[in-house]
Amino acid sequence: MTVATSSRVVVVGSLVWISLAVAAGVTGAFAALRPPGPQLVILALTIASIIATTWAPSVRAWVDTLSLRALVGLHVVRFVGAVFLLLSARGLLSPVFAMRAGWGDVVAAAAALGLIAVGPPSGALRRGLYLTWNVFGVLDLLVAVGTATMVVLRGDVPGMDPILRFPLILVPTFFVPLLFASHVVVFRRLAARTVA
Repeated sequence: MTVATSSRVVVVGSLVWISLAVAAGVTGAFAALRPPGPQLVILALTIASIIATTWAPSVRAWVDTLSLRALVGLHVVRFVGAVFLLLSARGLLSPVFAMRAGWGDVVAAAAALGLIAVGPPSGALRRGLYLTWNVFGVLDLLVAVGTATMVVLRGDVPGMDPILRFPLILVPTFFVPLLFASHVVVFRRLAARTVA
């Protein structure tokens, strides 16, 4: 399969995925799910994303054309953590979630910009920086998802409602699975010593 064909598969698949996520947020369908429904949806999307970027030939072929810096650059979207902090300060989002996920995401996004600035992981120091950032990024996502689940199960008020509706619905239903998958790809590329 050519890179152009792989690119079309990724673009069409992503557009369908985003459209479904937007529809779930706008209609309130995602917010209407009872636990563990949302958590199972996010888990399924994450597993599907990792499988696609690892074992689906067309998707993996496209992902492998991306530089490590591009994969890391995707994580600047995690500056959305500042929105979590703002919503919490206004009493609209769980403060426990906002403090953990918000600050963690802001740090991960800022560190991603720093890695982009220092260049590809061509030496031991840079490889160590990329690996440290990647481990931190995965842990931050796990803490965010775990904290959101805890907040929902405890019935905290304020809870997670803004995250379950458009536009923030894209965070758990699109970006979290995509970011987890990109972390797996970065681990794979670092293990293979692919520095481009």
